[in-house]
Amino acid sequence: MSEAASLKPAYVLHHRRYQESSLIVELFTPNQGRIGVLAKGALGGKTNRSGSLQPFTPLLVDWRGRGQLPTLTHCDVASTAHSLKGKALFCAMYLNELILKMTEPQDAHERLFASYTSSIEALAKADPSNDALEPVLRRFECLLLDELGLGLSLTHDQDGKPLQSDLRYQYDIELGPRLDQAQSAVMGSTLLALDEGCFDSLEQRREARALMRRVIDWHLQGAELKSRELFR
Repeated sequence: MSEAASLKPAYVLHHRRYQESSLIVELFTPNQGRIGVLAKGALGGKTNRSGSLQPFTPLLVDWRGRGQLPTLTHCDVASTAHSLKGKALFCAMYLNELILKMTEPQDAHERLFASYTSSIEALAKADPSNDALEPVLRRFECLLLDELGLGLSLTHDQDGKPLQSDLRYQYDIELGPRLDQAQSAVMGSTLLALDEGCFDSLEQRREARALMRRVIDWHLQGAELKSRELFR
């Protein structure tokens, strides 16, 4: 097999310094999932790779070794890094943290990788002033939960009846929605919009955001997401 054929698409989720000139890099790939690699000499010398080993840059990589921390042997920039600023950058950092906190190492998620790629591209192109960012986050969150076997029931209630857009439902994370006309319950239209990945109103976006935050916090079991602090 040629060297080019062995290269794997990847994104950097996170990196930290190791000794004087190396990095420990957490990569996200379609076929190996999340994997940590050692980038020797990445911070200096002829092999300086610190410029390319940045989040949100499409990469082609390879590594050698079967232990807990294989060595990065090849790293090419596949295309230009996505330009992310302000809220779009915070959103992209949030996606990275979700993958780091919720997926297992070396657990392949090809659909999730494809969704991550399209989400980063969408965030880079979105206009924050027209509320285009939140639907990207909600679609990714829903797919992430589906991939982990934790998908939400967004079209039928606990009794198997189709959700009605004009009714309210209390959402039980383990059982799904049940009819409940309390003002604190979520509108059926919001659950249906969340299933479609697009929202017609500020109220739908607000309810969907609150529901997904509650669901993700429940699955994180107390682990905090530092990227949320950026939005404040």
